[in-house]
Amino acid sequence: MNGFRERLEDLLIEHNMSKNQLSKIVGVRPDTIYGYYRRNLLPEIHIAKRIANYFKCSLDYLFGLSEQINNNDINDLSFADTIKKLIKENNKSVEKTMKELNISDRTYYRWQSGESKPLTSIIVTLAKYFDVSVDYIIGNLTK
Repeated sequence: MNGFRERLEDLLIEHNMSKNQLSKIVGVRPDTIYGYYRRNLLPEIHIAKRIANYFKCSLDYLFGLSEQINNNDINDLSFADTIKKLIKENNKSVEKTMKELNISDRTYYRWQSGESKPLTSIIVTLAKYFDVSVDYIIGNLTK
């Protein structure tokens, strides 16, 4: 199930807006927005953040993870520091956590070094795993 697609459709209807209008507002091509519908794709996190900011909703609401439109579950840490903190708070090792999530240690260390950023689907998985909001997980990833 892709709660994002349904939630985005609801928001467009509620704001009497077309997919083309949204594409201009968030700075993507119209076929990108249509891809979210036809191919059930999730947007890159920085695009999702633009959409959420425009509609004044949380990412958890946008992804269909919460019925609460807004949340204050944000932090000023970087994405890498947030993940490091959550692993420590859960008294787990990086290796055990990544194994449970089916994420390679190399991928984790690439996030820590800033060499790469996680896919939106991984961010959603991390939020569910640590039982925190997507907004909290990304920290200042999109700044």
